[in-house]
Amino acid sequence: MNRRWAVSWAAAALVAAAFIIPVAASASSADLSGSPAAGTPAPSSSLLWPCYDPKTYPPSMPPPTPPTAPGTPEVVQVVNVYVHLRWAAATDPDGLACYQVYEDSNGTKIKVGTFGPDVTDGTFTVNWPSGHTPSRVASLYIVAVDRWGAVSPPSGTINVTIYNDLPPPPPSPTPSVACHVTYSSYTWFGGMTSSVSINNTGAIPINGWRLTFAFPDPGQKLSNGWTADWSQTGSTVAATSLTWNRQIPPGDAVTIGFNGTNKGANPAPTTFQVNGSTCR
Repeated sequence: MNRRWAVSWAAAALVAAAFIIPVAASASSADLSGSPAAGTPAPSSSLLWPCYDPKTYPPSMPPPTPPTAPGTPEVVQVVNVYVHLRWAAATDPDGLACYQVYEDSNGTKIKVGTFGPDVTDGTFTVNWPSGHTPSRVASLYIVAVDRWGAVSPPSGTINVTIYNDLPPPPPSPTPSVACHVTYSSYTWFGGMTSSVSINNTGAIPINGWRLTFAFPDPGQKLSNGWTADWSQTGSTVAATSLTWNRQIPPGDAVTIGFNGTNKGANPAPTTFQVNGSTCR
């Protein structure tokens, strides 16, 4: 079974057991921490509760007065894509028909839940983050609808973060590089000027390269370089391609160089790597 569906069914069972109680029940609801929501009837199913159909509004009646706005909702708990909110009740002299929960998705209004007129907390579902996106933010608000179909102003908006339960895809393997490095160095007392040529001996281009090698002698130090971004950490020297020379076509080479210092010994490095592949 797909992991997302398995987790969703498990969460649905948890939510059904914790929250979905018939509206006719007289017991008050409790939040997931065990503390009662004083004076609040048990939450109704967001899928089954009927609400007013504006098509049946009598045209001879004067325009109804809309309800007051519900209070800005607060989060009780979020389990995967199941969101449990609580809000302060709206008022209306004509009597409320229902509460509706909406998500504002970049300006598009999406109804995600409908609850009975005496319910001021409940659970509903929102969409998962797309693909392997780690998370997304759902902006949620509530309106009240009276028995004539008049809709209240929206409540304040609350943002709820929904996390993806799918693991990220494995990173694409870095293609191995076939290469040959030629190293030469001109030495004087206390200093050196070195040239390094990287040849692509493979059948595919090298798109972006990073050359690394280690100085054999502890007295060898990098001072500055050219035709690459140079750095030294401990005995390890690294040279990274620039924008204009990042690609080495098959059979071609790029030549770079640097100045450095030494303490009387300037042996050539023995091992060179490009993008983690050892050059032969």
